[in-house]
Amino acid sequence: MNISNLVNDEDGVVLPLHQKVQLVRKQLGCTSKEAVSLIMRKQQRLKTGKDTLESAGDSIFQPCLSPGYANKENLESNNALIEPIEKNVEMDDVAIDVRCSILSVQEEKASVLAVTKNSGLHDFAFDRVFGERSSQPQVYEAAARRLVMEFLNGTSASIICYGQTASGKTHTMFGPPTTGQLTVADHQMQGLVPRTCAEVLQAVDHWRSRGLEVRLSASYVELFGSEVSDLLREGRVVGQHREGRYSAVRATDRVGHRYVLDGHTEWHIQSLEELQELLEHGDAAKRRAATAMNERSTRAHTVFVLSLQVRKDMDSADATIRQSRFYFADLGGSEQLSKSKVDAATKAPVLVVGGEEQSRLTWQEYNLHRQRVYETLNINKGLFSLKRVIEALHQRCRMAQEGVPTHALPYVPYQDSKLTMLLQEALGGSARTLIITTVTMDPSHAEESLQTLRFAETCAQVQKRREADQAASITLALDKIEQEIQALQADIAQKERWETRFLRRQDRDTVAGAFGEGMMVERTEVVPTSVLVGAEAEREQLEALLERQAELKGLCSMVDFGKDYRSMRLQDTKGATDGGRGEDFRAGHFSARTKAKDFEDEAVLADALRFLFRSCKDAERVFGELKARTRLQRNEIPEGYHKAARAMREHWEDQVEKGQEHRSFGKAMLDRCTAWRGAFKQDTSSRDAALSKLVQECGLA
Repeated sequence: MNISNLVNDEDGVVLPLHQKVQLVRKQLGCTSKEAVSLIMRKQQRLKTGKDTLESAGDSIFQPCLSPGYANKENLESNNALIEPIEKNVEMDDVAIDVRCSILSVQEEKASVLAVTKNSGLHDFAFDRVFGERSSQPQVYEAAARRLVMEFLNGTSASIICYGQTASGKTHTMFGPPTTGQLTVADHQMQGLVPRTCAEVLQAVDHWRSRGLEVRLSASYVELFGSEVSDLLREGRVVGQHREGRYSAVRATDRVGHRYVLDGHTEWHIQSLEELQELLEHGDAAKRRAATAMNERSTRAHTVFVLSLQVRKDMDSADATIRQSRFYFADLGGSEQLSKSKVDAATKAPVLVVGGEEQSRLTWQEYNLHRQRVYETLNINKGLFSLKRVIEALHQRCRMAQEGVPTHALPYVPYQDSKLTMLLQEALGGSARTLIITTVTMDPSHAEESLQTLRFAETCAQVQKRREADQAASITLALDKIEQEIQALQADIAQKERWETRFLRRQDRDTVAGAFGEGMMVERTEVVPTSVLVGAEAEREQLEALLERQAELKGLCSMVDFGKDYRSMRLQDTKGATDGGRGEDFRAGHFSARTKAKDFEDEAVLADALRFLFRSCKDAERVFGELKARTRLQRNEIPEGYHKAARAMREHWEDQVEKGQEHRSFGKAMLDRCTAWRGAFKQDTSSRDAALSKLVQECGLA
């Protein structure tokens, strides 16, 4: 096709001069100067319709002459001549060299050669490139299978499929729609999601046969603007119909994407048949409509999430749980209204002809006719937010390589849409991410295909730091150092011993009474000291390990800043009887705030008896009191008070059996101690008489 004659084409491109020179040199084998001359002659011939340059012999080089410029040095004014020539050049149509299009797909070099408006010929390089004849198994084996291995080994992964509408995204991710029993051809056409699930379930069955506890679940949601719908529950909006969703959850959980990430939309999977049924059920609940570009166009973004939990050492108290997630994002296709024709059914709310109103639509009818337009706007808004996130991540990566500190890096706008909020872990977190872009070779959609290639090229330049993997490595290193420290401490305890050593030191002093003046006397002083010997080398190793441990703990505190406070509190208070709330410092001590239920504790009653009777003259004989003027802790109270508390409980039990006591033990002791305290305030001498009565009553003598 002769593409040099294309004029006034909006998709036309004029190649840069250096690219034209390269093409001519490769085609004719000439030098750069000769190539430039040929290109200039061709451009002049296209503009004027004839070759006005005079030939100089057999050489292909031509003199640089132009009509009207032959004797320009002798002209009175050059401006008068130059002005009409420039006007003619502006009015002439520029000769177009080629259309915007994809020229070739080179699978061996993993590159795509295309023509762009900004740079002419451009060679897009990627990790992998698949042509039109590539099969589904080839795409899975070459691109996705390594992510499945990462997912099974405990690292989160994600596959995001991006491209223009009708370019094959859903076919790549899920394959063609199937119902009922799968045939051999259906298995061959399966997409990445069914193939991944089949391999994951095969590994899960193997783990379960070995006795491991494995939990596999799936979520299938659709994102339409700010609305997140659960495709596995007939498209119900996520978060609605949930009891107490505004009172029993955090403020950040009131949006749909948090319910998905917290696992409220998950379905447990036991077999491949169950998974196939879930995929068919979710596929039937998708928003679909026919457009001018696609008969089964998906009208929203869909995300399929696999969650895996593997518990090791179930019989041990230190059982570890390995968790990972696999995100599959089938993004809605970017589209132009002029090509998809989704706005063909829209109508004006009021139709006026000749100043008279002909028809009027209700707002419900107006919005119904614009439903496809709203779907396109929501799809493009999510894709635009995704592009902004990718561009911000690319800029952060470039600036970080230049040495810019972390606090000065640009902000990543994850909060612009529900799509980027849901895929935050996949885009900027610790997950292994694969971006698949689908393009069409159709020249009529070349501009959209080139935009897709640019997006893929930007994604390829983003490098993510593996914070979660680094944190896990630090944790493993800390565990190893802790084991080495314990082993060294055991060796030190066996080898070390105390040894007495005598140190000799020189002492200078004056004669007695001279007070620093006069004759000086030197003498040797022997000082006995006790030192630990026998494990000096182990001590040096222990100090080095403790220093390394402190450094690693500092790094661990840096990477763990994103943990949820509730999980941190649960981990730090593991095994605490008080649930991490702390113990009351008044517990175990008698005071005016002591309640009846507190006296059920023997230690509280013993402390109350000591508080009331420790100053009695017989307290040492009855209770063994030796520190009457000191307030003791619970574990320091003499045993005599505990013996008296047990005797008072036995006396109360006897009274209950006889029917003479109907109060609880705590209530009875509270009333009795309160009565004693009031009586002792009024008459301190009654303290000894009360103790004598208690001794007789409980038989403490």
